[in-house]
Amino acid sequence: MNSLQQLARSYVTIRLLAFVLCLSLPGLGLATEGKIDLNTASATQLEQLPGIGKEIAQRIISYRKDMGPFKSVEELTKVKGIGKAKLTKVKEHLTIGIATQSTSAK
Repeated sequence: MNSLQQLARSYVTIRLLAFVLCLSLPGLGLATEGKIDLNTASATQLEQLPGIGKEIAQRIISYRKDMGPFKSVEELTKVKGIGKAKLTKVKEHLTIGIATQSTSAK
């Protein structure tokens, strides 16, 4: 195998390992089934949700910072600018992380 083939193989291996690592880190806001973890998502990730812009994304983060982690997705309606209609649009895209669920169950 020549050095170019070795380099290509190493590149593919590194990219694959990076992908697996990203999927396994809950702090990145990534969750199972392609959902966003409401308690770890960044403003940029929250802005990807339907009807959520910069201002509401920042309100979500501020609420989370002031009040602690969300215990349920439905608690999102406590954030100014998010009513039942907007919750219905975003609910299917959100989850609450496993670590948060286990600590809130105590």
